[in-house]
Amino acid sequence: MLVPGERVVVGVSGGGDSMALLHALWGLRQDYRLSLAVAHLDHGLRPESEQDLIFVHKAVHELGLPFIGRRVDLARLRGKMHLSLQEAAREVRYQFLRESAQSQKATKVALGHTADDQAESVVMNLLRGSGTRGLSGIPPVREGIFVRPLLNVWRKD
Repeated sequence: MLVPGERVVVGVSGGGDSMALLHALWGLRQDYRLSLAVAHLDHGLRPESEQDLIFVHKAVHELGLPFIGRRVDLARLRGKMHLSLQEAAREVRYQFLRESAQSQKATKVALGHTADDQAESVVMNLLRGSGTRGLSGIPPVREGIFVRPLLNVWRKD
């Protein structure tokens, strides 16, 4: 998923999965000559979401990495986009991550999806009556830029 010498933006929400990913990549950065930057998007949906941004910013500052943070009013954007809240959040998040990668001249964006997320995705797709495409779950690499290094790792691990 990652080539030695790459510049990687790590999408970090502040949750355990994305923080584990950040620290795993931090630990591997010298062996793989990775240049890391961190992107955090506050969707503005929860009162405590600003605390998530502060938490991530502090952790990133302690590691000495570049930080890209943004807050959006997803509730307002959702109406303009004519999408469900979840779909609008995904669209806004991926656009933010693409822009973050571009601003950092990064070739990859690493996301903290785990095997738990993969299993949940397949079950949800089954319940929705998805065809074979939906049963394949979350792709480990999307659009050649989004990578999920923890996709085969269970959250408990």
